[in-house]
Amino acid sequence: MRVAIPTPSERISPVFDSAGQVLLVDLDEGTERSRCVSPLPGDSLPARVTRLQELGVAVLICGGISRPLRQMIEACGIRVYPWMAGPVDEVLEAYRQGRLHEPRWMMPGCSDAERTGMQDDGALVARSGRRSRRLKGNPDTRR
Repeated sequence: MRVAIPTPSERISPVFDSAGQVLLVDLDEGTERSRCVSPLPGDSLPARVTRLQELGVAVLICGGISRPLRQMIEACGIRVYPWMAGPVDEVLEAYRQGRLHEPRWMMPGCSDAERTGMQDDGALVARSGRRSRRLKGNPDTRR
């Protein structure tokens, strides 16, 4: 499975819409197999989505992201974990361990899973504020 994380250096880019590149990490049953960096097109949002598809991305872990771009990415079957912040390697490890829901990984102002639209199981939360039962672990690597 290929995970993409927008980053200019060691930290997640604050806004995916304007990020210049993504770190691509290939995971096999939770174990990292390889990583590389790939540039992202800056000309249009659809071009970014197309690039993620071309790269074979299954999961995008990012900082801020506009609603239209997120919807386009999710419509292509790519799981999006938005509003994340921190050092790339630490956030990636939290993802592998199913701990991205912890407040320490969320951008300032996004302190609870309901506000980010994400739960432990990666399911979106209805904006009405309803909570669903939370599952343990990483849904992308759970067998």
